[in-house]
Amino acid sequence: MKFSMRLFQHRGIYYVEVNGKRRSLRTRDRVTARRLFNQIKRNYLAGKVHELTGRCSVMLGQYCDEFLEWSEKVHPRSTYRANRLALNKLIHQAGEKTTLDKISKKHLDAMVAEALSNGLSPTSANNYLRHARASLNKAVEWGYVSRNPLAGAKELPKEKKHPAFLDRKEAVLFLKSIKDVDLRRIAVAYVATGRRRSELLALQWKDVDLKARQYFIRRSKNHLSRWYPINEMFRTVLLAIGSKEEGRVFDRWSHPDTISKNIKKALTDFGHGDLTLHSLRHTFASLQVMQGRDLKTVQELLGHTEIKTTQIYAHLTDTHLARAAEIKLGPVDLSD
Repeated sequence: MKFSMRLFQHRGIYYVEVNGKRRSLRTRDRVTARRLFNQIKRNYLAGKVHELTGRCSVMLGQYCDEFLEWSEKVHPRSTYRANRLALNKLIHQAGEKTTLDKISKKHLDAMVAEALSNGLSPTSANNYLRHARASLNKAVEWGYVSRNPLAGAKELPKEKKHPAFLDRKEAVLFLKSIKDVDLRRIAVAYVATGRRRSELLALQWKDVDLKARQYFIRRSKNHLSRWYPINEMFRTVLLAIGSKEEGRVFDRWSHPDTISKNIKKALTDFGHGDLTLHSLRHTFASLQVMQGRDLKTVQELLGHTEIKTTQIYAHLTDTHLARAAEIKLGPVDLSD
């Protein structure tokens, strides 16, 4: 088949056409479009060389540079940073001049082993593994290799730990210990709602209906967006802040890491340096279960898409049932 490739613009957006198949470059900038066009052309030609010879000429270091340039444009900042960190660790083990077809699971095993020897948890090591493995999927799509050399790499067994949380008395004392009123309000809100860090920080006043006692959490996938009830504790926080017509509810906190650090410091000062902001979500869920809420209800309140995610609180249900099984009838004579 004769090879043809061209760059063109339609309604302000640049497209690339390869052998009659069109693909949007998702940019209006000519310089960016030209750079992406040249990259795609290199990818295509390199793939043809691999297809004809069975050999890959693309080195890991070169691929990582190209992949990270693409990842930075299309992925969230946190995903891009995780990709970059994982690939840097893979390069450390395999070498930047190693061609992609010579990368093996042995390099990945060495990367994971080094992470563990440096004191990282299996969860963190698995995170490196997942991002390195996923990052090489693009090498297949771009035609550099016929298959991902890291496909099928198994993660370390997950640590089975019960989530750490504050009990009711500790939660009350912790919240009272926070001197900064804005920090105390948002801490109460996390305990009262069980929301994820970003969900509460992104909450807009337009998505709060105090009259109907409900608020709306917008998710990246629209079908997962939904309304949640405003309980009395959360309502008290919202009234204390003072309702507005627009803007973020917790507008003092512009960056997620800032609120995480402030909550972490407050927990450390309280004597619970082992806990984090996410522990407040666990606190909400754990208190709900210990109050007798079934796991399906807790799943709905937390916004878990699958019940198995909520199963981490199942041991608390067992504790609750054991307490509920007790019955006090007073002294009973059981002697002969």
